[in-house]
Parts: sequence; structure tokens; C-alpha cells
Amino acid sequence: MLLGTLVVAGFLGGIHTGTFGDTSSQPVVTNFLARPAFGADIADRLATTETYLTVLNTIRTDYASQAPGAKSPDPMQLTYAAIDGMLETLHDRYTEFWTPREYAQNMEETSGVFAGIGTTLDITKDGRIVVIETIDNSPAAKMGVLAGDIVTQVNNHSTKGKSLDQVTEQIKGDPGTSIRMTVARKNHAAPIHLLLTRAMVASPLVEWRMQDPEEKIGYVSLSMFGEAADTQFAAAVTKLEKRGMRALIFDLRDNPGGLLNVAQDLASRFVAKGTVVWIQEKSGKMSPLSVEKNKHQNKLHSGDYPIVVLVNGNSASAAEIVAGAIKDHKVGTLVGTRTFGKGLVQTIFPLDDDSAVKITTQRYFTPDKNDINKRYDLLTGARVSGGIVPDVATQLTDADWVRMRDARRSAPQDKLAQDKQDPQMQKALALLQKQLEPQ
Repeated sequence: MLLGTLVVAGFLGGIHTGTFGDTSSQPVVTNFLARPAFGADIADRLATTETYLTVLNTIRTDYASQAPGAKSPDPMQLTYAAIDGMLETLHDRYTEFWTPREYAQNMEETSGVFAGIGTTLDITKDGRIVVIETIDNSPAAKMGVLAGDIVTQVNNHSTKGKSLDQVTEQIKGDPGTSIRMTVARKNHAAPIHLLLTRAMVASPLVEWRMQDPEEKIGYVSLSMFGEAADTQFAAAVTKLEKRGMRALIFDLRDNPGGLLNVAQDLASRFVAKGTVVWIQEKSGKMSPLSVEKNKHQNKLHSGDYPIVVLVNGNSASAAEIVAGAIKDHKVGTLVGTRTFGKGLVQTIFPLDDDSAVKITTQRYFTPDKNDINKRYDLLTGARVSGGIVPDVATQLTDADWVRMRDARRSAPQDKLAQDKQDPQMQKALALLQKQLEPQ
């Protein structure tokens, strides 16, 4: 796997990462002098480094803080600030510096494994913390926590009046540590007191079900292109095919992206042959990533059944690679709204102290060489291009979002009831049901 090339969305309150390709073959930066600085000769590089070191040393020896008794500036923090400053001059929102903690968090997110008890929480309209789902084989699942349970106490502290983030922070902790949690359950008079031990939990990236049991229309959603995404997706499709699936809805809405090698693998399951995506180097050279035919274990690529892919404005990066491949090769119908529009690739360069810099190094294009990177009018600031336009445009109104959210909170275990409030899902079902009608 490539260490470090990423497709990153960087929105919705967090940094979503994904390695483009296999990580072991990418260069690892061990210090600033190990790589040429923009093609400059050694004298220029040394002069630049000397200027930085002179300023750093001057601050350490001569700076007098205005705060009495203040500690001397931390050299590492000064260096981090200098790196941030360099990257900010590039005016590239996707090029950034990660502290050791941020780097570890991003790599953990990409791996799909995290420390916790294995629950997904939400907050109801009246401020109660509700369990939306539990992860199989997690501490919460093993202790019998159920979707729909209301979390009333964490470590003997009431959750009343607390935000979802506050409760989530209380639940987080290191593997092996314990947490006391009290839940209220429908049709259960007494509160349920639980003692859970936090552990490393593998987060499922895929959700699947037979969306229309009568017509045998399957449904698979993918939350991000983490390391296990392709394997989990293939397993879900195999189970649906064994149950007689005749059509598939593949949901990439709100998928922020992920690993390129996973995007290539997954797109290869839908496309029989040809190019999955084009990668453009800094030099302008274009290279294709082709279909991997060893991914043809299922019937997705064969055209045996119709496919609809759901997308929206938060479908980004690796999600757009897969959606673009499916659209350009005409193996499925895209339903929803225009995608995010991120056609850039970043590479991670780890540093000696376990921090890292993430820098834009490549561009990508769909199989038909469409540039999907979003662009804006310099005068008005309005978006003028970018993203992938769906074949069947279907908007979600604010009222739709409210109905969908309320259905999710009131009946977290009833996915089909929630989907009745989802116009894009209903459009996908209608299209597939029509295609399945006898001709």
C-alpha cells in the first residue's frame, strides 16, 4: 500500500482521510534537508535553513515575554508554527500540518479501529441521548446495549442538559479502562446499570439490507473508504446475492472519501474493463489506474442487474472516483445532487517526531478525463463548475431533512421506516422497480 497519498474532504467538522494507493513505496521525510527545496541548489537551501535557525535562536535567547514569570517559548511549538505559516502561504485548504496527536488520530480513522465502547449516539428533540446503533462484538453489544436505549448517566453523572459532544467525551477513553453507564429502555420499568470495559473497536464501514424484499432490491451504504471498506462491501453484496438480489442501491451520500487503492478495488467490482481513474502528476503526465479483474467475484460488473448510486454534495474524493467510474462506464444510474468536487490528491510525509505534513501532489480525472475539481467565479465567489452531476437530480428540502432526522431518532432500529421519509431513496426504488417490471 502507498504511505501517504490521500483523497481528503476536510469538512463536516473533522478531517476525513484516505490513502491513495499503497503506502510503503512513498518517500518518508526524515528532516528538512533530506529533500530539495523547490529545485534550489544546496547553498540556497542552507541559506534558507540558516535564516530560520537564526530567528529561532534569537527568540529563544532574547525574547522577553510581557507576562511576568512566563516560560521561555517551546522550540518545537515555534517550529510547528513556522511549518503552519509556510503551508498557509500556499492558500491550499488541503495542504496542512498535523501534530503527532493529529497524525495518530487521522491514521486511526483511516484504519477504522478506535478505542471506545462501540455505540453511535444522537440527541432527541427533548435533549435525551439515544443509542442509534451498537457495533457487533463491541463492549456495548456484549453487555446488551440496544438501539433505542436512552443514556441517562455516565460514571454516575446525569446526561440531562448536556450536549451530544459532552456525553461522547465522557464515554471516550483508553482501552482497558472502565465506564459506568445507566440506560432507560422502552417497556423496561427499572433503569439498567452497566459496567463496560473500553476496547479497540473495529468500526463497520458498510450497512446493508434487502431494501425491497418483494422485488429483491438490495441496499449497501458506505461511510468512508477505509482499509476494510472493499472487503466489507464485497461481503455485503455476496450475502444479498445469495438472498436473490435483483437490483442494488449503493449509497455514497455523505461519504468524505478515503484510500485510493480501496476506491480502485471497489470501482473494479462495478466495471468490467478499462480505466477507473486518471492520475496527473505535477509534471502534467497522465497515468491510468485500471480495473482489477480479480475483484469480479460478484455479479456487479456483469450487467445482470440494474444499479443506482446515491450521491450528494458531501460525496467527495474517493467517493467521486467510484461514482465517476460507474457513470462514465454507464454501469449504473446516479441519483441525488451534484457531488462535492474534489479532484486533488494529497501525500502524507511523516516527520521525525511523529508529526506529518500533508501536501497536494496530484490531480485526478474520471475515466472520460473529466476534471471534477470545483471552481469559483473570482468576482462573485459563486461556484461555476466541479463535482459530478447525477443522472437523475433529486433534491432534499429542509423539511425532508427534519423528517428524516426525526424518524432516525424516534425509531433508530427501523431503517425501512426512516427511508420512507427519504425522497432520494424513494426515487432510487422507483427507478429500479420500473426497470424490474416485465418487458
